[in-house]
Amino acid sequence: MGQIIVVTSLKGGVGKTVLSSSLSYRLAQLGKRVLAVDMDLGTGGLDIALGREDSVIPTFLDLLGGVVRAEDALFPGDDGVYFLSAPVFFNESSLDQISQENFNAMLDYLKSVFDVVIFDMPAGGGAAFRFFEESDRVDQILLVSTTAPTSVRAAERCAMRLKNPEKAKLVLNSFRVKKPGDNPFGVIEVIYRTSVPIIGVVPFDSGAEKALAKGLPLSANPKSGAGKAIGNICLRLMDESVPLLDGVMKKRKRMRFY
Repeated sequence: MGQIIVVTSLKGGVGKTVLSSSLSYRLAQLGKRVLAVDMDLGTGGLDIALGREDSVIPTFLDLLGGVVRAEDALFPGDDGVYFLSAPVFFNESSLDQISQENFNAMLDYLKSVFDVVIFDMPAGGGAAFRFFEESDRVDQILLVSTTAPTSVRAAERCAMRLKNPEKAKLVLNSFRVKKPGDNPFGVIEVIYRTSVPIIGVVPFDSGAEKALAKGLPLSANPKSGAGKAIGNICLRLMDESVPLLDGVMKKRKRMRFY
């Protein structure tokens, strides 16, 4: 059976979509059968990050409503990632007709078809987040935060409201390595404040916005420190042991006086 990963935060602008697209790309390159699902219902953005904005792709609600089946309607892109888009027009009342039982059945189905299913949630979790909270099919909840005080507080509040906090792992995003003074909080303090085990520290990447606009996941760029860090998160999700700051903090050369 595959695993269900939910990428979320109470605050917008912390890099959830960039993280989701980069995780999806790297896991696919590692040989995993990956489905990325845009859960920002009514707005979307994951299609842009994956370079799929010009493609006609079924939506999450199409699958949930039985309009399409994954093996019949979904095909991998050039990057090897399968994708479900967010509906352009969305009314929250449409979710009232969905039962938790049907939602769990859909997750079971996806876990039988894919190795990894990544749900990219909107800021605050969105209208559908309650289904994930009530489901025991979710394997990992990646809680994304930067070191900005408002972002750390949002991560703290998000961790407090989770019904299954033991499934949560923290991703500290946009961490400035060369200018530590730009980080209001350090790694240890963020972990302490959120009380969530950390799974990855992703360094700040000045090219992240350009990569997003071009539909190029950071993990596709071998020169990107952020891409390498996200690759390490993928390995940890696969239960491989990788040092937390491996590839993030450069080792200083020792001065030799002899």
